[in-house]
Amino acid sequence: MTAIADTALEPTGPPPRRVARVLARAGSASTLSIALGAGLASLSMNFWIPFLPLYMLHLGATSDANALFWVAVATTGQGFARLVSGPAWGILSDRVGRKLMFIRALYFATATTLIAAFATEPWHVAMAFVCQGLFSGFIPAAVALTSVTVEDEKLSSSLGLVTGAQYLGNTVGPAIGGILAIVVGPRGAIFASALMPALAATLVIFTVPRDRVEAAPSKAALAAGEASRLSIRGMVTAQFLLALFLYFVLFAMSQLVRLTTPIALKDIIGEDSTGAVGIAFTAGGLGSVFGVFVIGRRWLRRGRFRSMLVAGCAASAAFHVLLATAGSEWVFIAWFTLISLVQAAMLPASNTLIASAVPRARRGTAFGFAGSAQAIAFMVGPLAAAGFAAVSLDLGFFVLGALFVALGVLLRLALAEPRLE
Repeated sequence: MTAIADTALEPTGPPPRRVARVLARAGSASTLSIALGAGLASLSMNFWIPFLPLYMLHLGATSDANALFWVAVATTGQGFARLVSGPAWGILSDRVGRKLMFIRALYFATATTLIAAFATEPWHVAMAFVCQGLFSGFIPAAVALTSVTVEDEKLSSSLGLVTGAQYLGNTVGPAIGGILAIVVGPRGAIFASALMPALAATLVIFTVPRDRVEAAPSKAALAAGEASRLSIRGMVTAQFLLALFLYFVLFAMSQLVRLTTPIALKDIIGEDSTGAVGIAFTAGGLGSVFGVFVIGRRWLRRGRFRSMLVAGCAASAAFHVLLATAGSEWVFIAWFTLISLVQAAMLPASNTLIASAVPRARRGTAFGFAGSAQAIAFMVGPLAAAGFAAVSLDLGFFVLGALFVALGVLLRLALAEPRLE
């Protein structure tokens, strides 16, 4: 594999105009393959993750509380592992290639899922999650690969396609997994889940061209300050940090609302709220897919990123306030679906902001940090949900509305439109 050399190298390959034409022709097909790979992997992970507490009981957890304890250990361990490993994998992807790192993440998703499939104790599953956090992470890898595969003018729509495939996998996965669990049992469903990331990786190997890794800057470029621009310190600008913060908020708030929704519906309906919870998450998943594929792709245009994101924050703020005032389960589900739709439509924009805030040669590193931000969000979201549940969920939804108002003001004042050539 080509790596960033220690000595100066002259750029090789076709001239810039020819590169642009090649990207234009190959970008769509490559993006479809990357999206399919990410979607298949997301689909397979959702075969069994929603039923994880039941699997812990199957493996010997002594009670429902003990099963949830091991789920918490597993997800927290995965979060900390991803927090540490994300930037390291991102930096490495800029040195050896983002395609290689995406393939690595998919094959390791298979390997770590097999650990869970062969587990005989709950702590084995926890270790599988930690290993997955350390060695997998296919969504940031897919986004990083897409960001260097297409021309920047197609960046937003291409990232939207990859994100939409991920949401589609998240939505359809539990239904397929539930059927598999009935037919072949929980362990059989996990074995089936383990095969799909490897199939996706093999697809990517043969259908996605190898991404170009830029050579080290020459001594003249070093003297002119190019090294500073390409260094980690140089890429950490106010716009990059703002894009990361937006990315973090979207995932943290989504996680918080998803975790509090079953409790909120139980408070509205009573103890028998299982059916309403299932409807809410199905509707929210479909709303997310619609938000990415339809709303985001049609609404998001060059020169409109800031206005789109500010409008999205305003809508999210309003829907969270309305969520707090919902008097019936159907009204609650409607506002929950709209929140899912709006925030999903905003996610490709945040990915585009991250990519456009750094040089193309450092996009793997950038999305490595984004993976760490996501890991922190997945830890902050449950903690905030627990805090709101202990005080008042309705008050929590009002607080979320206020936070989105503040975020919209921040974006209006500080966000610059991304440069998409």
